[in-house]
Amino acid sequence: MLLASLSWLILAAPVRADEQYDVGPSAVLNVRLNRGNLTVQTWDRPQVQIQSDEPLAVQHLPPAQVQEPKQVQISSERVATEHGPVTLPAETFVLPDIPGAQHDAIVARGAGNVTITIPRNTGMVIAHVRAGHLTLNGYHGIFVAHTRMAGIDLNGVGGTGFVESLRGKVVASNSSFDRLRMRTATGNMLFVGCTSHQIQATSTYGSIVYDNGHFQPGLARFESDHGNVALGVRGGAQIGAHSGAGHVVSSFHTEAHVQGNPTTKQATVEGGGPVVTATSKNGSVYLYSGSMDQHPHVRQELSGSTNLPTARTPSAAPPPPHEQPFQRFNRLRQPPPRPPFRRQP
Repeated sequence: MLLASLSWLILAAPVRADEQYDVGPSAVLNVRLNRGNLTVQTWDRPQVQIQSDEPLAVQHLPPAQVQEPKQVQISSERVATEHGPVTLPAETFVLPDIPGAQHDAIVARGAGNVTITIPRNTGMVIAHVRAGHLTLNGYHGIFVAHTRMAGIDLNGVGGTGFVESLRGKVVASNSSFDRLRMRTATGNMLFVGCTSHQIQATSTYGSIVYDNGHFQPGLARFESDHGNVALGVRGGAQIGAHSGAGHVVSSFHTEAHVQGNPTTKQATVEGGGPVVTATSKNGSVYLYSGSMDQHPHVRQELSGSTNLPTARTPSAAPPPPHEQPFQRFNRLRQPPPRPPFRRQP
């Protein structure tokens, strides 16, 4: 990933890990691991604490050396898959202003199992893990998370962010996004109990599940080329769904008006609300109310699909408890047969 606007990112001299650094309000954290498991978490102290089982190159930059980035330039990515090469195009993501006028920065590079604890008021987090796993816990602010052969967990995260995992699975739980851009090449995406104002989630071979989710005023777009897309809506929404080679299935227990045909449907849920679009070119789209647990037939149909590479790398940490619901549908790709449950008109 090219962060061309971050001119202050320089290589630091190796130092001993397990260190603490005093930082001011709205500091910036930038960390890059070639391999390993990275966890970023928050606390109510004005220090950044770094714990690692291998030496890291760490540098504390004063505000005079930190230039606030206005956007992130994401380079084009080409990934070899069992289906042939997949290319994700270059993309620009505009960043909001970091609160405050001055920002010092902590820059860390290396490998290993790393836990970084940052002040709760940290202004920006940029994290890259090539192989392993990346976890972001309880952070609210501006974030950029990028992995190649690693999964990503977002637990209780809020704010504005860009998330890309080329091969790994992405799981977001109990999070609230002002603006989120997420994309994968082969990785599945699972959102559990999340709220979104503006969200764009796209994948080439991964499936996308937004389960028991809520939408605030804004735009929401979910799109997969070859995977399935499933939206479990809590609250009002105006949904447009389309499947190119599969079908669109609706199963609502709450007030909903659904119209359309087997491949294209419009659903007005609880009187309408934010505009949401769900599209799969070669998979199917599922619209339902609330949690997947309330719709066993939808869950059964999704569980019958096969052949997506979603296993973690051997070095990754065991999946946390919040990931378990995704085991029900973490092998999604081909459009399954029509289910034997009641469809709404």
